Amino acid sequence: MKLIGLRNSDASAGIDPAGSGQGKAGHGRTRKRRFLSAVLLFGLFTVFTKPGRSLSRTVARWLDSRLENFADPGSSAYAHVFAPFLGQLYRRVAEDAAGELVERGLSRKPHILDIGCGTGDLVVALSRRLRDARIIGLDLSPSMLLYAGRHATTDGRLRFSVGDAASLPFDDGAVDLVISTLSLHHWAEPADALAEIARVLRPGGVALIYDLTLLAYLPDEMARIAADAGLEAADIEREGVGGGFVTRLFVRFKLEGLAEE
Repeated sequence: MKLIGLRNSDASAGIDPAGSGQGKAGHGRTRKRRFLSAVLLFGLFTVFTKPGRSLSRTVARWLDSRLENFADPGSSAYAHVFAPFLGQLYRRVAEDAAGELVERGLSRKPHILDIGCGTGDLVVALSRRLRDARIIGLDLSPSMLLYAGRHATTDGRLRFSVGDAASLPFDDGAVDLVISTLSLHHWAEPADALAEIARVLRPGGVALIYDLTLLAYLPDEMARIAADAGLEAADIEREGVGGGFVTRLFVRFKLEGLAEE
């Protein structure tokens, strides 16, 4: 029997002509390639061009201002969605902090302040590397501290409190290490906060402040903030964060404890 083609009755029954399925698949692959090419071009635009980086930064800041996952009532969303994702960052920050304290000879019973501690996961990571450290987690959100408070210890080694970065409840030179992650761009008065951090740091101590690169202050912005805080722009070092994929999305600002005059 010769199979030359489909009869009209076959076509009406929904039987495709030979090769039509391949044509549809080809169109699908073409659309997919075009979509991936568009995504790639957009990625190159946002990464390698100044207007692109500016656009991506603007979009990121706009989205962040509307998500409000770091304040009430978004603390539940942060605790269940974002905090687990940031585990790699917290481990890297704890490792950096421990290394800085060892290098400075401050690793025995250091006093550490975590500003914007959120659910307290970084405090826990720090305590695992610095067993005799006394760590205080500070956050503006009482509901966030409901999560963090579960990590508090009865001996006061790990404790949490509501507090503002612009008005730290510590004496001058009382803290060996100030640490902060994903909090800097939320500070209402960053210059006042940096002035307070410089005040509470002991001579030889250090502040390590991590923020998402797309949300972090640019060098010229940080220079103005430093000047308003009574600091020199050179007092605040901006560094990339190595490690895995997540940590590479962040930038670190480093402030040395000022020597006594």
